[in-house]
Amino acid sequence: MVLESAKLLERTSEMTQLQAAGVRSRAVDVPERAPASQGTRIAALDFTKGSLVLLMVLYHWLNYFVDVPWDVYRYLRFLTPSFIFITGFIITSVYLARYAPDDPRVRRRLISRGLKLLVLFTALNGLAALLARPSPAGAANPFGAALYSIYVTGNGRAAFDVLVPIAYLLIVSPFVLRASARFPWAPHAIAAVTLTAAWALGRKGFSSVTLELLAIGLLGLSIGTVSRQVVRGAAARVGWLLVAYAGYLIAISAWNIVFPLQVIGVCLSVLLIYVAGATSLSAGPAGRCVVELGQYSLFAYLAQIVVLQLLRRGFRDLALPGAPLAALVTATILTIAAVDVVATARARSTVADRLYRAVFA
Repeated sequence: MVLESAKLLERTSEMTQLQAAGVRSRAVDVPERAPASQGTRIAALDFTKGSLVLLMVLYHWLNYFVDVPWDVYRYLRFLTPSFIFITGFIITSVYLARYAPDDPRVRRRLISRGLKLLVLFTALNGLAALLARPSPAGAANPFGAALYSIYVTGNGRAAFDVLVPIAYLLIVSPFVLRASARFPWAPHAIAAVTLTAAWALGRKGFSSVTLELLAIGLLGLSIGTVSRQVVRGAAARVGWLLVAYAGYLIAISAWNIVFPLQVIGVCLSVLLIYVAGATSLSAGPAGRCVVELGQYSLFAYLAQIVVLQLLRRGFRDLALPGAPLAALVTATILTIAAVDVVATARARSTVADRLYRAVFA
């Protein structure tokens, strides 16, 4: 009887070991798109967004404080499209790792965030119009007079104008995701058609900034459906990426920024920054600071514009040789500090956290 019990215990132990090995095997074989927890963040993506914010500080600083004798802006034209590109990438690479493509929770969340961005954009520009210096008698408010070109074509001028196409992308993307549940190739086809339409209309003289940016965002959404292993494979070929980027720089130096080159530049630039973020570069103190900027990229984007506008007015009458450089350093520090204050306030106060989520989440 004791011998039979020992054998039974031995068989039970063997079965337990086999089951544990099976669990371990299944854990190892989990695909890259396995569901992630709500709290999971990808440091390389946050590093990419934070780097784009810092480059945007540089871009606006050049625009406000420096008269550049040569066309440096063509080399920074990838910045604005990169924000909407990475938004599309995150929608499919992160959201689809947690939910089904036709999950109503995804649809409600994305549409509500898109509408919230439109409200935020309108409120900020309305506030800017109220705080602006009084216009001459009879002069029209440029924001109010160009609503069609701002909200539809995107060819008008307004503060924080990138928020509009990003909002449209968030509103449209649930329907693209729903189509992908039945036709997996739908995101790629929709991105290809939209990119072709934007390019063709531009060639005919009917260019639309909104359509071009939306097409780039849909391209990011399409690429985000690809397994991260494929993205990592492309990122692993750093040498070829650098060669391709050098070719892109030569091309825009010769032909300026045409739409196809802009699309190529966005993909290469974002991928190179992502590669940098995937290394130990994002683990140091400076890297963690950039990652935090990426975690609050929308707030940081708005904050850096406000900071630079205030510095522009404050430095307007200063003729000191180092004033422009001081403005760049100050704007960078204040943008980082503003994000750190918000992050700290959210961690310590439930009210601050709810307020932040109500506006930005």
